[in-house]
Amino acid sequence: MFRNIAVLAILLLTVSCGKDDNSSTIPQMTGPIDDSNIVKILFIGNSLTFFNDGIDSHVNGFYNNGDEVVPTVIERAASPGFSLASHLNSSTTQNAINSEDWDYVILQENGVVATTDPDEMIASLTAFKDILDMTRAEVFLFMTWAYEGEPQMTDQLYTIYSEASTITGYKIVPVGLGWRDFQQENNGINLLGPDGVHPSLEGTFFASAMFFKAISNQDINSNPYRTSLTPQKATYIKEFVTQSFLEYY
Repeated sequence: MFRNIAVLAILLLTVSCGKDDNSSTIPQMTGPIDDSNIVKILFIGNSLTFFNDGIDSHVNGFYNNGDEVVPTVIERAASPGFSLASHLNSSTTQNAINSEDWDYVILQENGVVATTDPDEMIASLTAFKDILDMTRAEVFLFMTWAYEGEPQMTDQLYTIYSEASTITGYKIVPVGLGWRDFQQENNGINLLGPDGVHPSLEGTFFASAMFFKAISNQDINSNPYRTSLTPQKATYIKEFVTQSFLEYY
Protein backbone atom coordinates (compact mmCIF):
# COMPACT_ATOMS: atom_id res chain seq x y z
CA MET A 1 0.00 0.00 0.00
CA PHE A 2 1.20 3.48 -0.71
CA ARG A 3 1.88 5.03 2.69
CA ASN A 4 4.04 7.92 1.60
CA ILE A 5 3.52 11.56 0.90
CA ALA A 6 1.43 10.69 -2.16
CA VAL A 7 -1.44 9.79 0.17
CA LEU A 8 -1.47 13.28 1.65
CA ALA A 9 -1.23 14.82 -1.80
CA ILE A 10 -4.17 12.80 -3.09
CA LEU A 11 -6.26 13.62 -0.05
CA LEU A 12 -5.56 17.32 -0.44
CA LEU A 13 -6.33 17.17 -4.15
CA THR A 14 -9.61 15.38 -3.57
CA VAL A 15 -10.75 17.69 -0.82
CA SER A 16 -9.85 20.75 -2.88
CA CYS A 17 -12.19 19.88 -5.76
CA GLY A 18 -14.25 23.00 -5.72
CA LYS A 19 -17.19 24.92 -6.97
CA ASP A 20 -16.69 24.52 -10.70
CA ASP A 21 -18.74 22.52 -13.18
CA ASN A 22 -17.53 19.33 -11.47
CA SER A 23 -18.75 20.36 -8.03
CA SER A 24 -21.37 18.27 -6.32
CA THR A 25 -24.87 19.51 -5.79
CA ILE A 26 -27.39 17.70 -3.64
CA PRO A 27 -30.81 18.05 -5.32
CA GLN A 28 -33.65 19.56 -3.38
CA MET A 29 -35.80 16.63 -2.38
CA THR A 30 -39.53 17.24 -2.62
CA GLY A 31 -40.74 14.04 -1.00
CA PRO A 32 -41.21 10.43 -2.09
CA ILE A 33 -42.68 9.74 -5.53
CA ASP A 34 -45.32 7.02 -5.27
CA ASP A 35 -45.04 5.40 -8.69
CA SER A 36 -43.80 1.83 -9.07
CA ASN A 37 -43.11 2.43 -12.77
CA ILE A 38 -40.32 4.91 -11.99
CA VAL A 39 -36.80 3.57 -11.44
CA LYS A 40 -35.26 5.38 -8.47
CA ILE A 41 -31.50 5.34 -7.97
CA LEU A 42 -29.28 7.07 -5.41
CA PHE A 43 -25.49 7.34 -5.76
CA ILE A 44 -23.50 7.98 -2.58
CA GLY A 45 -19.82 8.87 -2.99
CA ASN A 46 -17.40 11.71 -3.65
CA SER A 47 -15.79 13.49 -6.59
CA LEU A 48 -15.13 10.20 -8.38
CA THR A 49 -18.92 9.93 -8.59
CA PHE A 50 -19.79 13.56 -9.37
CA PHE A 51 -17.07 14.55 -11.89
CA ASN A 52 -18.14 15.32 -15.48
CA ASP A 53 -21.73 16.11 -14.49
CA GLY A 54 -21.92 12.94 -12.41
CA ILE A 55 -22.40 9.26 -13.12
CA ASP A 56 -26.02 9.77 -12.16
CA SER A 57 -26.69 12.14 -15.06
CA HIS A 58 -25.06 9.80 -17.59
CA VAL A 59 -26.95 6.77 -16.29
CA ASN A 60 -30.07 8.86 -16.76
CA GLY A 61 -28.93 9.57 -20.33
CA PHE A 62 -28.69 5.84 -21.01
CA TYR A 63 -32.15 5.27 -19.55
CA ASN A 64 -33.64 8.02 -21.72
CA ASN A 65 -32.24 6.38 -24.86
CA GLY A 66 -32.58 2.69 -24.06
CA ASP A 67 -34.54 -0.02 -25.83
CA GLU A 68 -36.88 0.09 -22.85
CA VAL A 69 -37.34 3.75 -22.01
CA VAL A 70 -38.57 4.07 -18.43
CA PRO A 71 -39.02 7.15 -16.27
CA THR A 72 -36.30 7.63 -13.67
CA VAL A 73 -35.40 9.55 -10.55
CA ILE A 74 -31.61 9.39 -10.30
CA GLU A 75 -29.88 11.51 -7.66
CA ARG A 76 -26.54 11.71 -5.89
CA ALA A 77 -25.19 12.55 -2.46
CA ALA A 78 -21.54 13.19 -3.30
CA SER A 79 -19.15 15.68 -1.74
CA PRO A 80 -15.42 16.33 -2.32
CA GLY A 81 -13.17 14.00 -0.37
CA PHE A 82 -16.03 12.22 1.38
CA SER A 83 -15.61 8.70 2.70
CA LEU A 84 -18.51 6.45 3.62
CA ALA A 85 -17.84 7.38 7.25
CA SER A 86 -18.31 11.03 6.27
CA HIS A 87 -21.68 10.18 4.75
CA LEU A 88 -22.77 8.35 7.88
CA ASN A 89 -22.18 11.60 9.80
CA SER A 90 -23.84 13.79 7.17
CA SER A 91 -27.42 14.87 7.77
CA THR A 92 -27.63 15.78 4.08
CA THR A 93 -26.84 12.22 3.06
CA GLN A 94 -29.18 10.74 5.62
CA ASN A 95 -31.95 13.04 4.43
CA ALA A 96 -31.28 11.94 0.85
CA ILE A 97 -31.62 8.29 1.85
CA ASN A 98 -34.86 8.98 3.69
CA SER A 99 -36.29 11.26 1.01
CA GLU A 100 -37.28 8.53 -1.41
CA ASP A 101 -38.21 4.86 -1.61
CA TRP A 102 -35.11 4.00 -3.60
CA ASP A 103 -34.94 0.95 -5.85
CA TYR A 104 -31.14 1.04 -5.94
CA VAL A 105 -28.42 2.62 -3.82
CA ILE A 106 -24.78 2.71 -4.95
CA LEU A 107 -22.04 3.10 -2.34
CA GLN A 108 -18.56 4.39 -3.30
CA GLU A 109 -15.74 4.49 -0.77
CA ASN A 110 -12.89 7.01 -0.86
CA GLY A 111 -10.02 5.21 -2.65
CA VAL A 112 -7.41 6.23 -0.08
CA VAL A 113 -9.55 4.94 2.78
CA ALA A 114 -10.28 1.69 0.95
CA THR A 115 -6.60 0.95 0.35
CA THR A 116 -5.02 2.26 3.56
CA ASP A 117 -7.74 1.69 6.18
CA PRO A 118 -9.92 -1.21 5.01
CA ASP A 119 -11.23 -1.73 8.55
CA GLU A 120 -12.85 1.71 8.39
CA MET A 121 -14.49 0.82 5.09
CA ILE A 122 -15.89 -2.43 6.47
CA ALA A 123 -17.17 -0.67 9.59
CA SER A 124 -18.86 2.01 7.49
CA LEU A 125 -20.49 -0.51 5.18
CA THR A 126 -21.73 -2.51 8.16
CA ALA A 127 -23.33 0.66 9.51
CA PHE A 128 -24.84 1.42 6.10
CA LYS A 129 -26.24 -2.09 5.96
CA ASP A 130 -28.07 -1.50 9.25
CA ILE A 131 -29.65 1.58 7.68
CA LEU A 132 -30.38 0.23 4.22
CA ASP A 133 -31.73 -3.11 5.46
CA MET A 134 -34.72 -1.09 6.64
CA THR A 135 -35.43 -0.10 3.04
CA ARG A 136 -36.25 -2.16 -0.04
CA ALA A 137 -33.27 -0.85 -2.02
CA GLU A 138 -30.91 -3.18 -3.82
CA VAL A 139 -27.40 -2.01 -2.98
CA PHE A 140 -24.34 -2.07 -5.23
CA LEU A 141 -20.71 -1.41 -4.31
CA PHE A 142 -18.86 0.93 -6.68
CA MET A 143 -15.32 -0.43 -6.95
CA THR A 144 -13.24 2.49 -8.19
CA TRP A 145 -9.89 2.50 -10.02
CA ALA A 146 -6.15 2.78 -9.52
CA TYR A 147 -4.63 6.24 -9.51
CA GLU A 148 -1.90 7.12 -11.97
CA GLY A 149 1.40 5.52 -10.96
CA GLU A 150 -0.31 3.22 -8.41
CA PRO A 151 -1.30 0.12 -10.45
CA GLN A 152 -1.31 -2.05 -7.31
CA MET A 153 -4.43 -0.21 -6.18
CA THR A 154 -6.61 -2.31 -8.49
CA ASP A 155 -5.82 -5.53 -6.63
CA GLN A 156 -6.04 -3.75 -3.27
CA LEU A 157 -9.45 -2.33 -4.13
CA TYR A 158 -10.77 -5.60 -5.48
CA THR A 159 -9.62 -7.46 -2.36
CA ILE A 160 -11.38 -5.12 0.06
CA TYR A 161 -14.51 -4.75 -2.07
CA SER A 162 -14.74 -8.54 -2.37
CA GLU A 163 -14.49 -8.85 1.40
CA ALA A 164 -17.13 -6.15 1.81
CA SER A 165 -19.41 -7.95 -0.65
CA THR A 166 -19.08 -11.19 1.31
CA ILE A 167 -19.89 -9.45 4.59
CA THR A 168 -22.82 -7.37 3.34
CA GLY A 169 -24.19 -9.46 0.51
CA TYR A 170 -24.01 -6.43 -1.79
CA LYS A 171 -22.94 -6.94 -5.40
CA ILE A 172 -19.81 -5.27 -6.73
CA VAL A 173 -19.83 -3.23 -9.91
CA PRO A 174 -16.10 -3.69 -10.68
CA VAL A 175 -15.45 -0.50 -12.60
CA GLY A 176 -11.79 -0.58 -11.57
CA LEU A 177 -11.26 -4.02 -13.11
CA GLY A 178 -12.81 -2.85 -16.35
CA TRP A 179 -10.61 0.24 -16.35
CA ARG A 180 -7.46 -1.84 -15.83
CA ASP A 181 -8.28 -4.16 -18.73
CA PHE A 182 -9.34 -1.27 -20.95
CA GLN A 183 -6.13 0.68 -20.39
CA GLN A 184 -4.06 -2.42 -21.13
CA GLU A 185 -5.52 -2.37 -24.64
CA ASN A 186 -3.33 0.65 -25.49
CA ASN A 187 -6.23 2.10 -27.46
CA GLY A 188 -5.24 5.74 -27.00
CA ILE A 189 -8.25 6.49 -24.78
CA ASN A 190 -7.33 7.69 -21.29
CA LEU A 191 -9.97 7.03 -18.67
CA LEU A 192 -8.10 9.16 -16.11
CA GLY A 193 -8.18 12.94 -16.16
CA PRO A 194 -5.09 15.16 -16.08
CA ASP A 195 -4.70 14.91 -12.30
CA GLY A 196 -4.30 11.12 -12.42
CA VAL A 197 -7.06 10.59 -9.85
CA HIS A 198 -10.37 11.75 -11.25
CA PRO A 199 -12.04 10.37 -14.37
CA SER A 200 -11.89 11.92 -17.80
CA LEU A 201 -15.24 12.21 -19.54
CA GLU A 202 -14.43 8.88 -21.17
CA GLY A 203 -13.84 7.40 -17.71
CA THR A 204 -17.15 8.67 -16.37
CA PHE A 205 -18.90 7.38 -19.48
CA PHE A 206 -17.28 3.97 -18.99
CA ALA A 207 -18.38 3.79 -15.34
CA SER A 208 -21.89 4.99 -16.21
CA ALA A 209 -22.25 2.34 -18.91
CA MET A 210 -21.27 -0.33 -16.39
CA PHE A 211 -23.85 0.88 -13.88
CA PHE A 212 -26.59 1.14 -16.48
CA LYS A 213 -25.85 -2.43 -17.58
CA ALA A 214 -25.68 -3.72 -13.99
CA ILE A 215 -28.96 -2.09 -12.96
CA SER A 216 -31.10 -2.32 -16.09
CA ASN A 217 -29.55 -5.35 -17.85
CA GLN A 218 -30.39 -3.60 -21.12
CA ASP A 219 -28.21 -3.84 -24.22
CA ILE A 220 -25.84 -0.87 -24.17
CA ASN A 221 -24.43 -1.46 -27.65
CA SER A 222 -27.74 -0.52 -29.26
CA ASN A 223 -28.20 2.45 -26.94
CA PRO A 224 -27.39 5.66 -28.87
CA TYR A 225 -26.45 7.71 -25.81
CA ARG A 226 -22.87 9.00 -26.08
CA THR A 227 -22.85 12.40 -24.28
CA SER A 228 -20.32 14.57 -26.21
CA LEU A 229 -18.02 11.69 -27.19
CA THR A 230 -17.50 10.82 -30.84
CA PRO A 231 -19.67 7.94 -32.09
CA GLN A 232 -16.55 5.84 -32.66
CA LYS A 233 -15.19 6.38 -29.15
CA ALA A 234 -18.55 5.82 -27.45
CA THR A 235 -19.14 2.64 -29.44
CA TYR A 236 -15.71 1.29 -28.55
CA ILE A 237 -16.28 1.91 -24.84
CA LYS A 238 -19.76 0.36 -24.88
CA GLU A 239 -18.51 -2.74 -26.67
CA PHE A 240 -15.70 -3.12 -24.14
CA VAL A 241 -18.11 -2.74 -21.22
CA THR A 242 -20.34 -5.42 -22.73
CA GLN A 243 -17.40 -7.82 -22.94
CA SER A 244 -16.41 -6.94 -19.38
CA PHE A 245 -19.80 -8.06 -18.13
CA LEU A 246 -19.43 -11.39 -19.87
CA GLU A 247 -16.19 -11.85 -17.90
CA TYR A 248 -17.15 -10.39 -14.52
CA TYR A 249 -20.76 -11.51 -14.26
